[in-house]
Amino acid sequence: MRMFIVMCITTLFLAASFQVSIAKEVDGLLVYFAFEDGSGETVTDLSGNGQDGILEGDTSWIRGKYGKGLNFGGENGIVRVTHSRQFEFTEGSTICAWIRPTLERGPGEWQLIAAKGPDVDEFFEILLHPDGFIWMGWNLSEGRIVPQKSLNKIAKDKWQHVAVSFQRDEWWTVYLDGEVLINHPKQDAKLVHVESPLLLGTEEPLSLNRYYNGDMDEFALFNRGLTQKEIRKIQAGIETLLAVEPSEKLTTTWAHLKAF
Repeated sequence: MRMFIVMCITTLFLAASFQVSIAKEVDGLLVYFAFEDGSGETVTDLSGNGQDGILEGDTSWIRGKYGKGLNFGGENGIVRVTHSRQFEFTEGSTICAWIRPTLERGPGEWQLIAAKGPDVDEFFEILLHPDGFIWMGWNLSEGRIVPQKSLNKIAKDKWQHVAVSFQRDEWWTVYLDGEVLINHPKQDAKLVHVESPLLLGTEEPLSLNRYYNGDMDEFALFNRGLTQKEIRKIQAGIETLLAVEPSEKLTTTWAHLKAF
């Protein structure tokens, strides 16, 4: 009987000694598009929150920075994500992606990496100018802020990792390939969310024609501001941080087993 109990517990021990362990770097992850679908009209959200994106216009599947990616043709390509209450955060946010822009001018002067809400009244917007600099617009509880544009320029036809990290009363920083591109003055005001879809590749109203021209991979949205160290880790691919790892309860489980 004792041998049977030991065998049963050993089986449970082996099964329980591995569990899905989410690294702290991806705490607060709301949307994660690895673009590994490779076909169809839907981009699967791998964050576990069910925020799948719908492809519209001149988007096409390509070889990305890691595995597959998505091309935006610059005319009317969009990834649209329906609003949900999970987007109603106020204390901090990080928006990041690998991009490979053509920097070719499209129907509108600006090109949107991502935006949520109509221009001027947006929750946030991350814009790319054909001259290569990054600009933003954010709505805070003390009013809309359009920070200084980046001085260093984005290169064309090259994969680069862009990240914008905002944490209330702590920092507001734009990173390029893990290095500080520009530090904006920190803000005590809260973020003001809007019940509009999250759009990749343009912003509302669509008549502004601010369509992104280039490739994208590894898009992610967080409800907190990530540190520089965390951003450098997710550059290597967020999916690697969502791996199955040994449980920390291994020693405790073995101690209980030996007690029989």
